[in-house]
Amino acid sequence: MRRRLALRCAATLAVVLTSCTSTATGTPASSLHPTTSPGDSPVATPSPSAPPSPTPTPESADPTFVPALAAIQMVGPRFGWAVGAHAIYATGDGAHWTKQFASTEEFVGVDFISVTTGWVVGARSLLGTGDGGRTWHQLGEPDRPIRSVNFVSPSQGWGIAGGTDPQAIHGWLVPKEGATLVATRDGGVTWTSLGGPPNPQTVCFSDSMQGWVGTQRDGVYRYQNIAQGQSWSLALQRPDQASAGVAATTLIQCAGPHALWVLFLGGGAAMSHSPYIAYATTDGSSWRAVLNEPMAMHQPGVPAGPDSYPPSFSAVDPGDAVFVGDGPATNVAQCVIASAGGTTLRRTGAIQNAAETFAAAFVSVTTGWVLTRNGGGDYVIDATTDGGYHWSEQLAIPPTSAG
Repeated sequence: MRRRLALRCAATLAVVLTSCTSTATGTPASSLHPTTSPGDSPVATPSPSAPPSPTPTPESADPTFVPALAAIQMVGPRFGWAVGAHAIYATGDGAHWTKQFASTEEFVGVDFISVTTGWVVGARSLLGTGDGGRTWHQLGEPDRPIRSVNFVSPSQGWGIAGGTDPQAIHGWLVPKEGATLVATRDGGVTWTSLGGPPNPQTVCFSDSMQGWVGTQRDGVYRYQNIAQGQSWSLALQRPDQASAGVAATTLIQCAGPHALWVLFLGGGAAMSHSPYIAYATTDGSSWRAVLNEPMAMHQPGVPAGPDSYPPSFSAVDPGDAVFVGDGPATNVAQCVIASAGGTTLRRTGAIQNAAETFAAAFVSVTTGWVLTRNGGGDYVIDATTDGGYHWSEQLAIPPTSAG
């Protein structure tokens, strides 16, 4: 989950969406019936309206691969959304999932700030909803395609636009380099390019005064809007000093006004090991190395992560985060809970028959959901209510019917 979410009023966005954008086209699923919960709401259908803001022509190739379940976000223990190739899924009870929206689009990211107000990023479009997904509306984009978004209110948000070689990585569509930071003040109808750090890959803001950007080479930059003016400063340097040609990635999740969890991916893999290292801060200035891949990252004194490949992770609050690792050699996804700002680690259970994880969303250190692919190729939503000791399968999508 991108950050701990509070339930907030979405009336502003609902007005913006219905008055400024067109309804996105989709294909209804015949088994769905209208109800009042997001998990059981009908697939959105098109209605006549004015055309949306122009959709930009992608500056580079689309993602080479988007799984049937690529990203997930929960708003409390009951309401949530999972997106992937050609579909948006929703739950209203935290246990049963239905296809809420079907499309030819490949969906790669999701960001909800309440049970009604949210956005979904597609490889070629940006959708928004003000009614929990009962209807989805196509929004505008800048002159470069949106890769990911992060909103702090129904109107104000930030995004990463453009960039080369975008790849779906643990809940984000991450460009390699050449992207720009963009912002909106009308719920995503219009976007403005901003200055800021070079080669941004991920962005999150806790409010309009405090934000972070993860970059491809330098590391993590911090944004502050203070009395002396707006400023960007390098807050955390990448430990591996990524160079040109290396597919390095920086993933970030806000967890409070000054709290951030970071996962650096080194790019490449050898002998079933791929480098990664996680950091955390609770005050925005002092950092702790939480865990790493010891065979590849070579950071003395840093505990080992869940497995040999970069894990999916979810920031619960300033002090806690959950990492669920990829272990292609073992075919299990080990769960590790980091507490007290990363000072303590606790290995719990593992998801069996999980060859790969794609994203995680935890609302507490006990209750969470993980997107996986099992040995048979099915894309699965697995859930736990006891901190990862036991897991249950809530949804499985066969590879032949994905989307």
